[in-house]
Amino acid sequence: MFFYFYKKLILLRIKKYIYIILLFVSQIVASQNDSIIKGKIIVETNDNEEITILNISNKTTTISGNGGYFKIKAKVNDTIMFSAIHLVGKKHIITKKDFGKDLLFIKLDIYTRHIKEIMVTNADDITAESLGLVPKGQKKYTPAERRLKTAGDFNGQFGLNTVFSVDPLLNAISGRTKQLKAELEVERKEFLQYKINTNFDSEYIMNQLHIPEEYVQGFVFYIVEDEELKNAAQAKNKTLISFRMSALAVDFLKLKNLQPYYPKPAEPEKSIEENTTIPKSEIEQKKNE
Repeated sequence: MFFYFYKKLILLRIKKYIYIILLFVSQIVASQNDSIIKGKIIVETNDNEEITILNISNKTTTISGNGGYFKIKAKVNDTIMFSAIHLVGKKHIITKKDFGKDLLFIKLDIYTRHIKEIMVTNADDITAESLGLVPKGQKKYTPAERRLKTAGDFNGQFGLNTVFSVDPLLNAISGRTKQLKAELEVERKEFLQYKINTNFDSEYIMNQLHIPEEYVQGFVFYIVEDEELKNAAQAKNKTLISFRMSALAVDFLKLKNLQPYYPKPAEPEKSIEENTTIPKSEIEQKKNE
């Protein structure tokens, strides 16, 4: 009886150990099948930041950060494409050895090509997408948007197959995320100011909106805070922008207690009458002759 229970206990322990070993092996296989590849891009000129990295197999994409370091989700036999406008594109097929390394080093060469002549008929058609350097439809980020996205991305590896990063949490606690959002808002206002100054010069603001010359830039700073104007600018509707600017000009003049500016009418040019009178001395001289 004792040996029966002892044998049963040994069998239970063996089953438990087998289960643990199988679980451990399955986690290792899973981590190799779909995990995070960490690497560094090496360029002779050290210009290795913001290089596009595309996993052609699972359609995920990222860009290299400071120093050329990058992270991307991949598994064995996935094809990774590295590309930039100033570099020769390169494809790398993921192997089991890549998961065993601390970093995957990718060396890219500088793109050089000697040409005799370039004729561009429509520069708008030439983009990174049309040249095949980046995937079509990829969202384009401004510098402030890119910094905010990087600070809030939950990417990294914790354990064998769990993707997680505490950076967004730390950034939120330290106030960095809030600061980056404020910087993004300032950048968007500066872009809007640039668009307004480009499409509506000082003469237009003075003569059509009746804003005094010394208040033109103050008026531009005032209107970029308006949500309706922001929406019109985002929609690229110049007519709607001009209508909204007219309404805001009235509010601005009332707020500043200013008199509307009206250009002075052009004065008519005075006609210069030619002096055809003959001097007296010439008349007397003719008489004497």
